[in-house]
Amino acid sequence: MKPSIKINDHGGILIDADVVIDGHEDFLPRVVTHIHSDHIRGLENTLNNKQKIVSTPLTAEWLKAYGYKIPENSLISLRYGEKVELEGYSLLLDKAEHIPGSAQVILENLENGLRIVYPGDFKKVGKGTKVWESDILIIDAVYGNPAYVREFDDFIEMLLSDLVSELLARGSVHIYGYYGKIQEVMQLLRIYGIDAPFILSHKQFLLAKIAENHGMKFGEFFHVNSSEAQEIIKSNWYVYFTHASSYSRLNANSNVSHVMLSGWEFTKPYRDLGNNRYLVAFSDHADFRGLVEYVSSSKPQMLVVNNVRSSSGSLFAEYIKTKLNIKSVILP
Repeated sequence: MKPSIKINDHGGILIDADVVIDGHEDFLPRVVTHIHSDHIRGLENTLNNKQKIVSTPLTAEWLKAYGYKIPENSLISLRYGEKVELEGYSLLLDKAEHIPGSAQVILENLENGLRIVYPGDFKKVGKGTKVWESDILIIDAVYGNPAYVREFDDFIEMLLSDLVSELLARGSVHIYGYYGKIQEVMQLLRIYGIDAPFILSHKQFLLAKIAENHGMKFGEFFHVNSSEAQEIIKSNWYVYFTHASSYSRLNANSNVSHVMLSGWEFTKPYRDLGNNRYLVAFSDHADFRGLVEYVSSSKPQMLVVNNVRSSSGSLFAEYIKTKLNIKSVILP
């Protein structure tokens, strides 16, 4: 018997009206794959109803840093590879290379063994993100248009690090990105040998402290309002990290270089926008080719495209049906 799969109006994935992933439905246990806003919609309602929450330990702690009060008796915290039985399914979380704490969701029906896989947001297919074979694959085709291809993905990390190093020779560097992506980039820059002190805005600092407790390595970093940070700022040799929304409010300063991390640049690895502003095509999502590779390697009997969190969802589903001969449906 095939499961009933529905997508609600904010992208939540309902499995047999028993479990919901990355969305809210009254009375159902909820899986949270990561902390980005489009995946935690309705979380206050979920918590107010005292529904079960399943997530990785880092995601749970980051949600608490966001201000969500998650009762311990409502939380099912799973490390990668751990399983729990939930509403007739064995549920496993596996790493998704997206932001720290991100998870793929693998559900296996305890009666018939049918496997449903939702990789959530991911990149680095087969490298940082394992491909799970599936009977039913549910995918967010964020870059579902065949035009959304980045030829430079394999070396963008090195390019970003080289750019930051070059800009630091002139003065301080401010980097703008979303929560989670900033912590990924902090660790990346240390791996590539950037040794300038890091200064963080308030919430980025809180998230970094938690991530550090979960094994990430950032070297020296300071809260922007600390006395240490204020002294470092005077030296004009540091990297400051803050949320992407601050980019539109930045002040021109000839001693500061501003770097915006964008997932919607496909033609060039980075752009010099003038006035010490740069845009780097650093995405935490697989491009069109990466999406197709995951689907092809997963070998599902059926693909479900989550149209709420997809661009060109119909186009992607048609491509998969035509090129890979896999039954594809679009929901809702």
